[in-house]
Parts: sequence; C-alpha cells; structure tokens
Amino acid sequence: CNVPGILSTRVLESKRERFIAATVISIGVPCVPLQAMIIGLLGAHGGFYVGGVYLTLFVIVLVLGMVLNRVLPGYSPEFMIEIPPYRVPPLRVLGQKLYVRVKGFVLEAAPIVLLGVFVINILIYFRLFDILTGAFAPVIHGLFGLPKESIIALVIGFFRKDVAVGMLMPLGLTAKQLFISATLLAISFPCIATFAVMLKELGVKDLIKSTLIMIAISVLVGTLLNYVVLR
Repeated sequence: CNVPGILSTRVLESKRERFIAATVISIGVPCVPLQAMIIGLLGAHGGFYVGGVYLTLFVIVLVLGMVLNRVLPGYSPEFMIEIPPYRVPPLRVLGQKLYVRVKGFVLEAAPIVLLGVFVINILIYFRLFDILTGAFAPVIHGLFGLPKESIIALVIGFFRKDVAVGMLMPLGLTAKQLFISATLLAISFPCIATFAVMLKELGVKDLIKSTLIMIAISVLVGTLLNYVVLR
C-alpha cells in the first residue's frame, strides 16, 4: 500500500524532500494488489510486457526524481537518523500501537473509500459513465490507442486499482493496449486513500502540484508508449 509509504516521508527534514518523495511514490511505485493484477493480466503475453511495465516505472522514478531535484527551490539537508538498539516490544505496548494505527486508518481512510464506492455506483446506475466516455474518447483513443470502454477502468482506478485492472480483461484488448493501460493505471491517480494521506501530509497546494505532474507524466508516457516505443 502506498499509504504507509507516504506517511514514512515524515522522517525527512524539509518540505521539499517530502514533496519529492511523496510524488515519486504516488507515481512510480504501484501497490502490491496492483502488481499482482498486472502480472496476472500481462503474464499470459510473456515476460516482455510485465518487465516493460516495471522498466517504465523505474525510468519514471529516476528521471522524475532528478528533474524535481533540479527545478524545485531549496536544498536537501544531510539525512541522518539514529537507530536505537532492537528490543522485543512488550505485548501491551504493541497492542496499543496497533490499535492506534488501525483506528486512524478506519477513521480517516475507510470513509473516503466507502464514499468513492458509493459515487461509482451512482455513476453506473444513472449511466453517467456514458457521458464521461464520450467526452474523453478522442483523447484516450487518439493519444493512447485505447478503446473508449477503457475510460471506465481508468476512472475506477482512482478508487480501487486492482479492480480497475481486472475490468480490462473482458474488453478484448491487444497485448500492446493491455500494456499501455496497465502502465497508465500504475502511474496515474493512486487510490483515494493515498490522495487523502497526501492531502494531510503535503497540504492542498502541494497536492495540486503533485496531481498536475502526475497528469502530465501520464499523458506523455501513454503517448510515447503508443507512438514511439511499441510500433
């Protein structure tokens, strides 16, 4: 899950470092359920496509980190952290810690996920996805070479990435289209729980900046994969 990854950026000293780390994690590091679905979806077409997704993500992490380090003002202080001696924690303290963490997730992330599921069901029930697919079909098909039906999976990926990848299976996509779709799901819009944590950790302004970077990279990478890499 990307949520603990974003939370772990608290150990970094500067706001600049936290922004870079959180943005790179949200764009270039897929969660474990998504990775399982990617392997299941593309594995039948050979290791070339599965490895291609991870290679693309690795390049994005490397290039994006270098670019953000160059263009963002400020500096990166030396990172030093004291590692205390390891000891077996008392069960009472461990239980209290576990209770606090689970309670925090249930109160903060779970309501947002449930709200997202409710919104998706409303959109499906009133057929509002038909309007959405019609509006974005020229972009999705023209730039990424994907059918308009894949838009639904890309939107649902904002709430559940693994479910979104599973929705690509019945569309009869080619290996190239599956590869592009899986890559776009991996780099664009992490789940809504991750967004909630990013809002809490980075603030509204930096969340908007990170989202704009994410959209730009998604469009660029999807177009390059369609027209340049996979020809």
